[in-house]
Amino acid sequence: MITTTVNISEEDYKKVKAIAAFEGMSVSKFMSQAILKQVENKLDYAAGIDVLNENNERVSREDVFSEVFSD
Repeated sequence: MITTTVNISEEDYKKVKAIAAFEGMSVSKFMSQAILKQVENKLDYAAGIDVLNENNERVSREDVFSEVFSD
């Protein structure tokens, strides 16, 4: 396991520490989870953009409505 240092203000640290305690975990565990969740969100976003850019034809709003609301 790798150890790293994060520089934050004392005021912000107190906020993080309070939330971590509320969640029942250490500050280190809370920060690790928060960072990994951000990484996962960014990767998911990038994957979604890739899918949108792959052979994606544009469809007009009217075509969508007619397809969805047709009898």
